[in-house]
Amino acid sequence: MATHPKVIAITGGIGSGKSAVAKLFEQWGAQTVDADILAREVVEPGSEGFQRVVQNFGPDMVLADGSLNRPKLASIIFSDQEKKALLESLLHPLIRERWLSQLEQLKKSNAPLIAYIVPLFFESTAQMPEIEKVVLISAPEETRIARIMSRDLFPRQIAELRIKAQLPDSAKIDKSDYVIKNDSSLEQLESRAREVFSELAEN
Repeated sequence: MATHPKVIAITGGIGSGKSAVAKLFEQWGAQTVDADILAREVVEPGSEGFQRVVQNFGPDMVLADGSLNRPKLASIIFSDQEKKALLESLLHPLIRERWLSQLEQLKKSNAPLIAYIVPLFFESTAQMPEIEKVVLISAPEETRIARIMSRDLFPRQIAELRIKAQLPDSAKIDKSDYVIKNDSSLEQLESRAREVFSELAEN
């Protein structure tokens, strides 16, 4: 086993199975941090991120209960690249700050790996020098569409738009250190994930 936790990124398009692989890695001893969860935390009511969103996108971003109107915000940024870039510029520094803070704490653990689940690792312009290896989860587009429709209750058209808003797997494979194909059974996925985990943890 490595003498200190290796810091890796788990990435992949929407519906590829990142969470499933991250859960397996957790079962085998890894510590995981999910960028999507951090993104939700930084816009909780009263937070600096929440205030930034409201100031830049308007008061109708706030629901009656005082929380952020996520569906409305999502519909705006998925249809307007400039607004998407603006939102990222507002929130990404806050997300990164939170991640690095958690990373410092997790480095004190005996875990063989610290895995940062970053859906848009390759789409992001942010530099992440702390990431030592990148694991890409790849799945066929039709499989991903079916998963998104089932999980998020989106119509097919929205599922397809979400996929098209991200880079295709073909643009990510050569940039990744490991590729885990999620195109078969859960048993096959576990077998492939175990192989990658063992190599990462031992080297």
